[in-house]
Amino acid sequence: MAVSADTVVAAADAGGARIAFAIVRLFPGGGLQRDCLSLARLVRDRGATVEILATERAAGDFADDLAVRLLPAPGRTNHGVQAAFADRVAAVAGGFDAVVGFNKMPGLDLLYCADPSIAARIARSPWLALLPRYRAFRALEAGAFAPGRRTRLVLLARPQAEAYRAAWGTEPARISVLPPTVAAARRRPELRRDGTRERLRASLGLGTETAWLTIGVQPSTKGLDRTVAALAGRPEARLLVAGLAATDRAARDVIGLARRHGVAERILWLGHREDVPAVMAAADLLVHPARLDTTGTVILEAVVNGLPVIASGVCGYAEHVTAAGAGLVLPEPFAADAFAAALATAADPARRAVWSDGGGAYGVRPELYTGREVAADLILRTAAARAAAPADAA
Repeated sequence: MAVSADTVVAAADAGGARIAFAIVRLFPGGGLQRDCLSLARLVRDRGATVEILATERAAGDFADDLAVRLLPAPGRTNHGVQAAFADRVAAVAGGFDAVVGFNKMPGLDLLYCADPSIAARIARSPWLALLPRYRAFRALEAGAFAPGRRTRLVLLARPQAEAYRAAWGTEPARISVLPPTVAAARRRPELRRDGTRERLRASLGLGTETAWLTIGVQPSTKGLDRTVAALAGRPEARLLVAGLAATDRAARDVIGLARRHGVAERILWLGHREDVPAVMAAADLLVHPARLDTTGTVILEAVVNGLPVIASGVCGYAEHVTAAGAGLVLPEPFAADAFAAALATAADPARRAVWSDGGGAYGVRPELYTGREVAADLILRTAAARAAAPADAA
């Protein structure tokens, strides 16, 4: 079912509930990690005691105000680590009134799920079931989504929820679909007008070039190779990559591709940035031809900041680009020619100005910023219900 801010009343008193937030890896910059930390602070500020459980935590002060416990989970593969982490979380779950997961695993009280369904993917490509990785991930998914489980499921987009229900036959009463989870503080359209745009462009060495922006830490998933290939056909453009540094291992293949296309000198690797609204103000176009993106929060962030967008239709939040008249959505399946045509249209400054105005006007809608508050309400309600339940029903 869909949940809106208008239909959710104030959460029951947290009553000092102890709530664990379980996430495999904690690091700055990831969208899921950002949601985890933001929700932990919201729930804490509403009276609960929150402890984050993770297998590893990156260096830095990005979570210094929160309690973090590391639960080492040995494994030589990603799916092995996640399975071991699920076991470690289950072993300590009794010390909490509720356990909220940000990765799929059995026994959770609530799952905040930003990922697509593995079972649905296997249904489309049955040969994947032969691979240990997919079998393991499907088993973890079953622990939360299979019928009869107790886990409350919080999903981020309606197509995502429909895919899970079709794959598993999950009870509708266990599913809630959030409004967008964009943070209101990240809406800063005035930065395009108050001199910030000009100052940041100068600091980046940008002149009159058209500055494309891409944001993400998973190059293949976000279609960065598609963007680099398209850059070769637009000599007036430069590409800003936020989320990755040129020294990052994940950037290695893309750098090689850029050299082969002769565009390496036109790419600026910005690394992790906390000033994303300012970076968006400096850019002329968000380019997001993702292969897979449950929501694509950066798409909606760009729209409300007045940054025109070209995004693939597979992204859950691509619908906001169309609704706002803030850019172009690429049809599926992806075609390089259609992408090139969209970029050619976006090369017109007058067209981009119209798109920018459309996004800025769309961004005043309050419902675009309520998702995290609604999620916090659901977490607190779930914790209160679990704490009040008889021991044999837990």
